Amino acid sequence: MPKYGLVLEGGGARGSYEVGAYLALVEMGFKFDAIVGTSIGALNAALFAGGDAYKCLKAWRSLDLEFFNKNIAISNKKFKEEDFIEIIKNKVKEVGRKITDIGISPKPLFDVVESLVDEDKIRNSEVSYGLCTVNLSDFKIEKLFAEDIEEGKLKNYIIASCYLPIFKMYPLDGKYYLDGGFASQAPIDMVTGKNLTPIVIRLRNTPSRDNLKDAKYIISPKKSLGGLMDFDPDKSYKIIRLGYFDAYKEIEGLKGDDYYIRQIPEEDSLKYIYQLLKNEAKKNNSLIMKYVVEKLIPDLADEFNLKDFYDYRDILYKLLEREAKKKRIEELRIYDVEELVGEILNE
Repeated sequence: MPKYGLVLEGGGARGSYEVGAYLALVEMGFKFDAIVGTSIGALNAALFAGGDAYKCLKAWRSLDLEFFNKNIAISNKKFKEEDFIEIIKNKVKEVGRKITDIGISPKPLFDVVESLVDEDKIRNSEVSYGLCTVNLSDFKIEKLFAEDIEEGKLKNYIIASCYLPIFKMYPLDGKYYLDGGFASQAPIDMVTGKNLTPIVIRLRNTPSRDNLKDAKYIISPKKSLGGLMDFDPDKSYKIIRLGYFDAYKEIEGLKGDDYYIRQIPEEDSLKYIYQLLKNEAKKNNSLIMKYVVEKLIPDLADEFNLKDFYDYRDILYKLLEREAKKKRIEELRIYDVEELVGEILNE
């Protein structure tokens, strides 16, 4: 039985996805010897490692983190990820010279970390906690576990990992820090360095800048989860649910792009395809099964852009999704094939 370490990617308002995925992993019986993260992943990881996952869930659902929206409104600008690259260049230039007072006050970030994080719980936990930040003063990346950080200063380092460049530069113990995501979005090496098997929860549907080849499982969204700074309680709830079901999809091998369908043997697939297509086949040919196999299935393969080596299961899962969407059947639920076929046919 492998020993697992959990790696949480940074990604601002998308971080609620990690809460749903983590709760699903726990529900499936996973236990972690270490939980590490960057930026919002570092904050989530602190709560998970300290046994406060449900406090984390409540914070995202009530959105104690909504301070971001209120402060961003002051700037009158919707920040995109690429905007931060230019901002960080300017921040780096400031180091060694007089730090300017431009930017948003970091006080709400301090307040949120202070209210949510219990340093004693993290230090007394059996789960090792780690984070990544960028030390601008010393021009180095810092990947630290709780035991590497002086007692009483863990919250400062969590703030350092979350310190987006839109904030006014503020010294933490006399040094300046920036969001750890600029160094490593998903610090998997912190887990492999402890000889643990990594499970990574990502917040992006684009290729990672980190090398994740050693990950046993990578839980990630199929589509964009929205903007970095788009903090909203209703959106967070939907993203939490998405993370929950995506974790089950990755671990249990569920099929579907937008739906979550349990796999079946290929030999059982044709009977369900037949059930879904028999009415269409009746309109065109008295030899219903022959028409389904020789005409409708090849046509569906073309429609779904499947290669020549597809099997009947590939057709079935795509067909189920197409028909379920037509009937507006709930996506965020785990379905057995027979159950979903029944709902489509209203049986």
